[in-house]
Amino acid sequence: MKTLLKCAAVTGAALACTASPALADDEYTTDQIAPSWTAASAESCADPDTSPLLSAFKDDDFYAPAPGGTFETGAAGWQLEGGASVVATPGDRTVTGNSDSALDLPVGSTATSPTFCVDERYPHFRFLLAQATEKAEAEVRVEVLYPGLADKNVRKAKDLKAKYQGRWELTDRIKLEPLHGLKKGGGWRLVAIRLHVKDAKPGSVVRVDDVLVDPRARA
Repeated sequence: MKTLLKCAAVTGAALACTASPALADDEYTTDQIAPSWTAASAESCADPDTSPLLSAFKDDDFYAPAPGGTFETGAAGWQLEGGASVVATPGDRTVTGNSDSALDLPVGSTATSPTFCVDERYPHFRFLLAQATEKAEAEVRVEVLYPGLADKNVRKAKDLKAKYQGRWELTDRIKLEPLHGLKKGGGWRLVAIRLHVKDAKPGSVVRVDDVLVDPRARA
């Protein structure tokens, strides 16, 4: 694996990321989410290969990319809406090494990851943010989806305020809450991550790369 860099330069842009004040809407909402949980899904679940990808950030947890979360092969199963796309970023370096592409999110756009398997050992995730617009900031809503639930299957995990900084910034740990809505703990389930740029100046673009999940696994 390539040498980890604490902050990777982004051509012409980037941002700092801090938690914004809580918004007035509810923490849990209900959406029509597919696919639903199936027995076949459970049979296919297994722990991913992990490594201390964020050790340069003084985070020694072991992480694995979420499905398609490095965006090196395009959208790779991510559902992109409202102008979201995967764009080339030649020459960039992030925590997983050289980065040739990243997720591009204009104001109002949404990106939803493929579903992936978690259990009670998967406490949180982190990712990199960057902004391609000077003198701009954006409100980014981060949600966790629980497609096996019929009600309260969307949790507002974090609201982030993104400010132009000139480099990639790593988010704080964002909780997955893998036991949400379960009467009994333990066992695999499916979740997904949804990112939405709620508010920003016209023309502003937020970039995302290296969506990493912590399964608390150790080599």
